[in-house]
Amino acid sequence: MSTPPPLLQDPYALAYRYTEYMNQYPRRRREKCNPYYEKLLANQPDPKPEATDDRSRAIRYAKEHYECFYEIRDIRRIVVWLERDAMGSRC
Repeated sequence: MSTPPPLLQDPYALAYRYTEYMNQYPRRRREKCNPYYEKLLANQPDPKPEATDDRSRAIRYAKEHYECFYEIRDIRRIVVWLERDAMGSRC
């Protein structure tokens, strides 16, 4: 995997590097974290390599397709796509 661009030059940084961004640029006083970015699948911790549960599979997919801004509520939809691709039927 290639090295990601610097945070301030990456238009999708908050979509998949929110925690890193918040560590590098801390919140101001009385400023809260953005719950939308925290709930994006691409911002979730990396699942264990051997994990095959639906959530882990969806997180891996979302990290590859971070520009789509998949949320936790999209897990079921992503799993259906992954299973459809595994069966070889593309609609």
